[in-house]
Amino acid sequence: MSADALFLPWGPYLDPGQVRMLRAEVVEMIESLAALEGWPQAYRDEVLARAVRGPLSDLLPNHHHFTERTIKAQCTAAAAELRDSRTWHGEGFEKRLTDKVMTPRNARQYRNRRQA
Repeated sequence: MSADALFLPWGPYLDPGQVRMLRAEVVEMIESLAALEGWPQAYRDEVLARAVRGPLSDLLPNHHHFTERTIKAQCTAAAAELRDSRTWHGEGFEKRLTDKVMTPRNARQYRNRRQA
């Protein structure tokens, strides 16, 4: 522990290098979150300004808050991408309709197969 380290009663001792590193991580998370959630430029700039210019007592809570939000947004984006990759978009549907014409008899057989 260095003599110039900042003491936060609810957290670890932080020297100036660690403070700069945490602030850089918060900025990176905010920019990532803004890109994932599609924030307007003005809103992103306002959040960044408050996070960077805010008091040191807000640094650890901001780091924790934006870590959680970034993880949640990344998981949501990954789930949406997976969902969209599995979704059938109708490719080849027209061909299947022309291959088989549905008659009343075919419809009954299809219904019976689905119910069984």
